[in-house]
Amino acid sequence: MRVFRLAAFLLCTTPWLSACGDGDLTAARQETLIIGKSSGLSSVDPGATIMFNNFGPMALAYERLLTYEINDGIPTGAVAGELAQSWHAENDGRTWLFTLKSNHRFDDGTVVTAEAVRFSFERTLKLGLGTAQALAGLKNIEVIDDHTVRFHLADPSPIFPLILALPPMVIINPAVMAHQQNDDMARAWLSENTAGSGPYRISAWERGQRIVLHPNPYAAQQPQQFNKIVIKAVKDNASRRLLLERGNIDIFEGVSPDMVDKLSVLPGVTLFERPLPVIVAMAMNTTRPPFDNVQVRQAFSLAVDRAAIADGVVDGHASLMHGVLPEGIPGHDNTIPIVTRNLEQAKKLLAEAGIRPGTKFTLSYVPATTTIEATALALQSQLADVGIVVQLETLAPSAYAKVLQGDFDLTLSNWTPDFPDPWVVMQFAYHSTNAGEGYNLSRYANADVDRLLTAAERMMDSEQRIKLYREAQAIIVRDKPMVDLFTVHGLLAYRADLRGLKYNAWQPGIYNVWDMTRDTVEGANKQ
Repeated sequence: MRVFRLAAFLLCTTPWLSACGDGDLTAARQETLIIGKSSGLSSVDPGATIMFNNFGPMALAYERLLTYEINDGIPTGAVAGELAQSWHAENDGRTWLFTLKSNHRFDDGTVVTAEAVRFSFERTLKLGLGTAQALAGLKNIEVIDDHTVRFHLADPSPIFPLILALPPMVIINPAVMAHQQNDDMARAWLSENTAGSGPYRISAWERGQRIVLHPNPYAAQQPQQFNKIVIKAVKDNASRRLLLERGNIDIFEGVSPDMVDKLSVLPGVTLFERPLPVIVAMAMNTTRPPFDNVQVRQAFSLAVDRAAIADGVVDGHASLMHGVLPEGIPGHDNTIPIVTRNLEQAKKLLAEAGIRPGTKFTLSYVPATTTIEATALALQSQLADVGIVVQLETLAPSAYAKVLQGDFDLTLSNWTPDFPDPWVVMQFAYHSTNAGEGYNLSRYANADVDRLLTAAERMMDSEQRIKLYREAQAIIVRDKPMVDLFTVHGLLAYRADLRGLKYNAWQPGIYNVWDMTRDTVEGANKQ
């Protein structure tokens, strides 16, 4: 990753826009939004990338059939129409019928039609890359008329609308095929260009440095104020902080917990913090003694001080877990008590299970982040308080196969659900068919849980579906296959003169720029 030419950039302080060739300061700065990222982008082809770092320009240049509804930065679990006027399930959830809005146009002026919807999803499936995995159950797309399209699925799917709201599930102008080279479905061209119906389109791209977007003149949603978006790569945290303080960037991405105190005291800067669904947990191998004994798993859970770990590892910028479903996912139940540390009860359970003080276990993990490394050390220290000796085994990513194959005592896991639904947590982390795969590192298997999760997977009645997940969650909370530690918080810093920012903590790097405005100097002085 090449870094933005920082030395030249920092020479342009207060009058940087005019000095750097971007026009008159006052007029240009009022209508320009500048986003500072820690790294450059690799591709903006929706069918070829699943990296969140690439989704920002895509969300500005394209539209999806559906988007996630959010409330104060956290998704509600519901979806709203963007290109879709209406939608409903048919055939017990095996087909979904969508009716399109009629006033949406691509950036060449052509109307968004059902044929464009068909083309976009068939292109993704033909490419067969990361995005296509989420569409594994899609059999075909049927065009009924210009504004009506039907999706045919292999099995009933209550989560299909949520999948269609994922960032790369955008609708692309079929005219892009004019840029096809060697049957690549225009992949080379779309990696750096856009062909969507969103409020903006890419107008310039300097690899590793910046991307510039200007309005799509035909978009149904026109920007209220910002007629230019600049996404800059500024790798160094200190430099991004300085640029934010000076007003040379408007949004600071990549805020880490240790930077919060420094950013929160900057004049003219606002800090956004909301829970993310990034779940950090310690998995116990339920197929290996003594962790096949629920008493032992409960003892390990009671020996851990979750709040102390969250405070020490991420400076308290985390939420403790009520049950196994994080906030923002339907079925989350804050009446389930957070497990509090109880050393005496933990020692009692261990003694009853025949685990003597000094018994050794190995915690195997990949030290991919400082968060994971610090969590491992904290667990080692806390479990020592009940007489458990934890030996730390750090693994290279290639050696993690031993954990996936079940050759471990304890391991660390952290994962992020792709969308706000219990299926994406429960199915992958607790269904026995995913033992050793997905996130079921504990190799947990409970016939009652399997039955409930299998029924919920195809249940189209939303109330009954959530009821099934709650029943499964109650069993899992009792069985304790994992020690759920905390979910981390999403952090973002931005200039306080920005108005109308509606940020979804679950989708970092995506902004509703078309709805946003900036205070004028006069207005800011009146605040």
